[in-house]
Amino acid sequence: MKCLFINPPVYDFSAYDLWSKPLGFLKIIDLFKKNGFEIFYFDFLDRNHEFYKNIKVKKGKYGCGNYFYKEVEKPQIYKNVPRKYKRFGLPTNIFLDFLKNIGGLDFIFITTGMTYWVLGVREVINIIKQLYPKVPIIVGGIYTSFCYEDAQNLKANYIFKGKDILKFSYEFSSIFNIDIKMPERIEPFWNVYKKLDYLVIKTSSGCPFSCWYCGIKQIEGVYKKRDVEEVVEEIIKNVEKFKIEDIAFYDDALFFNFEEHLYRILEKITKNTKNLRFHTPNGIHPKFIKKEVSFILKETNFKTIRLSLETINDKRNKESDNKVNFNEFEMCVRNLVDAGFRKEEIGVYILAGLPNQKPEEVIKTINILKNYPLKIKIAEYSPIPGTVDFEIAKNLYPELPISDPLFQNNSIYPLWNFKNKWEIINQIKQMIKS
Repeated sequence: MKCLFINPPVYDFSAYDLWSKPLGFLKIIDLFKKNGFEIFYFDFLDRNHEFYKNIKVKKGKYGCGNYFYKEVEKPQIYKNVPRKYKRFGLPTNIFLDFLKNIGGLDFIFITTGMTYWVLGVREVINIIKQLYPKVPIIVGGIYTSFCYEDAQNLKANYIFKGKDILKFSYEFSSIFNIDIKMPERIEPFWNVYKKLDYLVIKTSSGCPFSCWYCGIKQIEGVYKKRDVEEVVEEIIKNVEKFKIEDIAFYDDALFFNFEEHLYRILEKITKNTKNLRFHTPNGIHPKFIKKEVSFILKETNFKTIRLSLETINDKRNKESDNKVNFNEFEMCVRNLVDAGFRKEEIGVYILAGLPNQKPEEVIKTINILKNYPLKIKIAEYSPIPGTVDFEIAKNLYPELPISDPLFQNNSIYPLWNFKNKWEIINQIKQMIKS
């Protein structure tokens, strides 16, 4: 049987390939590959597609870079946003040419990213419906997990919620009367790509913390570390196959129990491979970066350290499960600097646009952080359905359409609903740059 798997284009104000790959989707592909299905894959966000050889798109460091895009008309809900709206990803005609060489199909799978990227999903479904009107369409991912009811409006045959692959295989088997067996091991099937500029990896699932703004508990309810040998084997195998130098960790609590888990992984990897660079785009907990840990990170060639401070507000810190206090943050920065990390390698995320948060809180945090050798990164708040902060926001701002996936776009600071909003946002951006 033949299956087509699609990672859709992105409609947004901005998008950048910051070690971005559909990791969970690649595991679903592995499931079907191991069940004997013939696999076809199209990734609209594949920057190594031959299309990019003929256009000028800026490349960043460590395998990251810009996507090809075209400006498009803004949806009505964004009409007052003073920014250009774009479609990021390979042009539709490239996709249509790809489909011509496939022939008949038995199933079509589509993954979804951010909830407010739903327009790309709709675009793909509309194309597929015209060309394969009788082929079942299965949609899953972040959008369907957090906006399950809204996703019922998609013209799909099966909408899956969450990341439980065992549950997915059972439901799929029942709905389509096909016996999908669970193999002994599931891992991302990277072979759908001809070339990779980097590898992304998760050494664990879930998170031991319970932050009010975060939705990880809804899709990965239990925190669980993966087997060390399994992680090491996955990394080394793909590093050798694709000649990769950069590895980005996707874990939500990467340094939790560092000595028992990540340290053992790094130790084994560096014994078997050389010249690898490691990155932590998701943000790490400063209190776990002790002095000895910071030196290990330097020795194993971590190049991108992103710390999660979020705010200096004590009350709001409690809403982040007391992940870090400012003394721990200061100690962490000192440890990293002592280990030899430069300002350009240390970044700190601070949250902006939270429920009931005033811009003054963000500005105060920025002014304090300017005294430290690091790069300040704004993490704009996105209201995630089902989280504590989402329910608080619904009660605080009943006039705002935060249940609309498009309004959950962090680029528009959805909860900052005051007259000089964009003036203040630009002021904050300039503060960070200066």
